[in-house]
Parts: sequence; C-alpha cells; structure tokens
Amino acid sequence: MKNNANMIFLIVGTFLIIIGLFAARMGGIKMIDAYRYSSKAMTTEGVITDIELERYGSGTETRTRRIANVDYVINGNKYESKINFKAGMLIGDEITIYYLPDEPQIASLGSRTDLLAGIFIFVVGGLVFIAAGIHFLNVIRKKTAIKKYVKQNGTMIYAEVIAVETDFSVSVQGGNPYSLLKCAVKDPETNKITATYNSWGVKNDNLGSYVGKQVKVYLDPQDKSKYYVDLEDLMGIGN
Repeated sequence: MKNNANMIFLIVGTFLIIIGLFAARMGGIKMIDAYRYSSKAMTTEGVITDIELERYGSGTETRTRRIANVDYVINGNKYESKINFKAGMLIGDEITIYYLPDEPQIASLGSRTDLLAGIFIFVVGGLVFIAAGIHFLNVIRKKTAIKKYVKQNGTMIYAEVIAVETDFSVSVQGGNPYSLLKCAVKDPETNKITATYNSWGVKNDNLGSYVGKQVKVYLDPQDKSKYYVDLEDLMGIGN
C-alpha cells in the first residue's frame, strides 16, 4: 500500500474510532453520574442574593460566565452556595435547588443539564465519530476485497492512461495532494473511448509521465463497475 491514499483512510478511520470511544466513555460517565445524582439528591427552596461574573481559563484565553449566589436553609442550618446562572434569573428570585444529604453546602439546579450533555456527548461525540471511523475502514475493506476478487476471478484488459486527476476523496492539508490516473479503453478502429477507469489515489510527483502508457485493469465478470486498475508495473507504484 505504498504511497496509497488508503493509508489516509486507515489513519483517519482509526483516529475517529479512538475519539469516538473516548467521547462515548466520557458521555456514558456523565450520564451515569447525572443519574446517580438525581437518585440521591433532595430539593429545597433558595433565594438568589447576587449575580456576579466569574473568570475562568488561563493566560490570554480567559473568559467570563455568570454565577448566581443562592441562600437556603436545610434542617435549620443556613447555607450559601454558587450555582450556574440560568437565563431569566434575577436577584430576589426564589428557585428550587438540589443538594446531596451528605453535602448540603453544595447546591445545583439539578442533573438534567448534565444528563442531556452526557447524552449529546455519547451520541454525537461517541457514536457519530465511531460510525464515521467504521465508514472509512469499510471503504478500505471493500476496495481491498474487490481488488483480491477481480485479480483472482476477473477479466484482465489493458487501458491507456489519459489523464492525472486530483483524488477528491482524500483531503490532505499541506504537502502534495493525492492523485489518480484516469485510464481509458479505446476502439481500435475509431480511437473513440468506450470505457474509463480510475486508479486508487496515490501520491507521486511523476504521475504525468505515465500518460499514454498501458495499464492492466481487472474487471468483475458480473459487475463492470467493480474493477481494479493495477499500477504495480508502472515503475514501482504500489497499491
């Protein structure tokens, strides 16, 4: 698979699956924590006493967010805690807050937001990335399977390299883009093109020198849309 764009698919697919597994794990943990919190948490009424700006981050990347101070009473004991600001909150408002019996000094607006965030991370950050990664790997699997099948059971013909085109199925930032060789079968009497075939994407600065040369193309006997352009005889270009 030397200089083959399939390597990019393999790297990207594997990377996406790793990210997806990590995100799914984090989302799952967040959902479990939110569920555990909601199953143990108790509620009481509190009063917003102040709304302030809090800076977070470090260096030049600091940001600000609103934090609400809330006073509440549990079992005759008065507490003051900071909670996340929610749109519409005003000083003096009475709100329902959640707390754990063994940590009454820590109040929150409940675990619903954390639960939704966990579901979002699990589904979008996890399952979507995993599905995308599997798709990339599946592309390689199908192409490799077709190559193996047609070389063993297909019909071999010769085609002429007529152009070098960018392989838009692979996007690489920086460096040389991947290209493919467009090959054609021509009618020997009229010289008209009767069929065209594209090679797999490869990275090679000398592809233009192969225009006009003949390459082997292996065709599936039952489905001519499945084929493999064999570049292995063109000065060491491997697939």
